[in-house]
Amino acid sequence: LGLELGSQILARGPLSVYEYMRQCLLHPRHGYYARSGAERNFGAGGDFVTAPELSQLFGELVGVWFVSEWVRLGEPEKVRLVEVGPGRGTLLGDVLRATAAWPKFRRAASDVRLVEPSASLRLAQRRTLGARPATHAQKPDAETPVTWALDGFGDFGTRATWHESLDEIDDDGVPTLLVGQEVLDAFPAYQFVKTDNGWREKLVDLADAGPDRFRFVLAPSPTPASRALAAADAPSLATKDGEAETLEVAPGALAFVDAVAAKVAKAGGAALFVDYGYARGQRGDTLRGFRRHAQVSPLREPGLVDLTVDADFGACGDRAAAVDGAAAFGAVDQGEWLQRMGIVPRLEALLNLDDITESQVEDLISACERLLDPEQMGERYKVLAV
Repeated sequence: LGLELGSQILARGPLSVYEYMRQCLLHPRHGYYARSGAERNFGAGGDFVTAPELSQLFGELVGVWFVSEWVRLGEPEKVRLVEVGPGRGTLLGDVLRATAAWPKFRRAASDVRLVEPSASLRLAQRRTLGARPATHAQKPDAETPVTWALDGFGDFGTRATWHESLDEIDDDGVPTLLVGQEVLDAFPAYQFVKTDNGWREKLVDLADAGPDRFRFVLAPSPTPASRALAAADAPSLATKDGEAETLEVAPGALAFVDAVAAKVAKAGGAALFVDYGYARGQRGDTLRGFRRHAQVSPLREPGLVDLTVDADFGACGDRAAAVDGAAAFGAVDQGEWLQRMGIVPRLEALLNLDDITESQVEDLISACERLLDPEQMGERYKVLAV
């Protein structure tokens, strides 16, 4: 991928940070999430660990939240469960396992949708969930099932359908309960730096020397993106104090939240976003690379390094609240949300199981501490409900 990006720069000039990040993550052959074996990016043996991979408690409480929202909706006979960016399928598996304790809910929520553009990750999710083919497309040469049976989580007739994008899911009047865990941070972002001549876009150019093939540069004059920033008054969207020296704008994240809010407002339902980010105020340059659980230069090994930016929950919440019929709640710290949802009583119940081992006790306590500790994931991660 590095050679391909270098050729593009030689032919057309420096790339926007947005375009560099987009190709590094989503290039159809070499992208971090699209390449073969992308499921190995997750977990202790990969580049990062997400909350669902860390502890079953997280997914169980997301399931409890789903049930509580279903009750708030009046316990409709049909509701659709949607997960965007399901990773290896761990979170959804824990949700289905936990909510089997509410049979009426599970029968209502038999329609499950997973939004995943990566073919490699779709295969991994089906393995995790034990999915088996249920129905096929009405074509003689169709090889890919349209729906998949998820029989390993109780006899509720649960059927799953995979989609490459959210807009593939029909607006058919069925209420939606959606979760997006560590999704917002993966949307590519533009970066702008404050100069004496106004906001200048940060770009990615070829490096003259050094360990990295690429380097960051500032556009010498306004670019289409920086002109759009000024015209839209985007700085007021991204920062409330006006003191930021660097702005990040992830238009895809805002458009995604807007689409989710519109879907929820139209047919009823709720959505939950969990990610690392900030509630209000711009943090500046948050673009980072992760490789084997260590932070590395985002310009190193394109396609082999996870690239991420902090989610701007203030902007996302404002965007959702602007949709007619929708409302935004939060963002609150992940630790606070988990405690409100009852993580401590649930942990105590698991620790009191007769067949639990000492090793399992240690793992459960350690994972819970990491999820709640303000110095680890407790404050760094935020939760926004729509």
